[in-house]
Amino acid sequence: MLQEPKPHEKHQVNCNSSGSIFFRKIIFSLAVGCLVASLSGCGGLTMNPNALAKGTAITSTAGTLSKISCGTLSLTGAQSKGCSVYLSAPAKSSTTVSLTSSNSVLRVPASVTVSAGASATGFDAVASAVTKSVSVTITGKAGGVTKTDVITLYPGTSTTSSLKMVSCGTQTLTGPTTKTCSVYLSAAATSGTVVSLKSNNIALTVPTSVIVPAGSASGGFTVSAAAVSTTQTATLTASAGGVSQTAVFQLSGSGTTGSVQHHVQLSWLPPSATSVKLAGYRVYRSASTATSYKLMNSSIDVNTTYTDSTVVSGQTYYYLVKSVDTSGVESPPSNTTSVIIP
Repeated sequence: MLQEPKPHEKHQVNCNSSGSIFFRKIIFSLAVGCLVASLSGCGGLTMNPNALAKGTAITSTAGTLSKISCGTLSLTGAQSKGCSVYLSAPAKSSTTVSLTSSNSVLRVPASVTVSAGASATGFDAVASAVTKSVSVTITGKAGGVTKTDVITLYPGTSTTSSLKMVSCGTQTLTGPTTKTCSVYLSAAATSGTVVSLKSNNIALTVPTSVIVPAGSASGGFTVSAAAVSTTQTATLTASAGGVSQTAVFQLSGSGTTGSVQHHVQLSWLPPSATSVKLAGYRVYRSASTATSYKLMNSSIDVNTTYTDSTVVSGQTYYYLVKSVDTSGVESPPSNTTSVIIP
């Protein structure tokens, strides 16, 4: 048993060959340092700073899937949006994240790869146009971890065109004459648009309607002005989608009194049986001989009637009709009818 040194005494701690400890008088101030040296040199415990204590856990720093985001909660109309997948830490090796969408109106790639050393990567989500709002869930999976992001798709702003104007390029007509006119929409039609036409004066004959084809903003038709003895007005009204536009014309009179203006009213029966869908009819007329027929209505007439107000007294006219299908293909001509104008 070691005894506590007395003040002012000199002791020394040494190790003999048997490991026994004995004292010699040395300077007291060196005792502690010598004791430490003796313990280290005589088989005492030493600490290895690189050694791990028994039972200590090694924590992994590999990144796991932490989030999927497109940076927005909604998309309007058809568009493509950049999105990203995020890891909790940089990937130690290339990490594949599988992707799925809950609805085909929002398409995503089957998977994306986060490169080694990176903690995120991007992909595109492509939204289709919808007619009503739809919530779509994007799901990502990697290493047993699943993350989702919900995007709501909304219909795009409507671009439906409306009737803007009807015009014949003039406000004065002297009959008998024909004039090419047009209806105009505020934007190109997304589908065939039917514009109904009407005249408030029998001296100005117009077709019942004109069709503006898809992709176009205008459609043409022909009006017929009869000869009148006195100057008068006629109003042409075009209507579509609840919107009406008008054009007012002055029909110049010839100054002749007692003259009678004739017109020919045509009517026909639709084809009794057909395997194609009809778009309407075209009316052809020939003067004096049943040859060299001229198209009378520049736009397809959807009705089975037509009024010709451009006839002249003492003249004979020949008429025939051809049906037209939705592809613009004409049928063979109908039977010919002739009219003698008194």
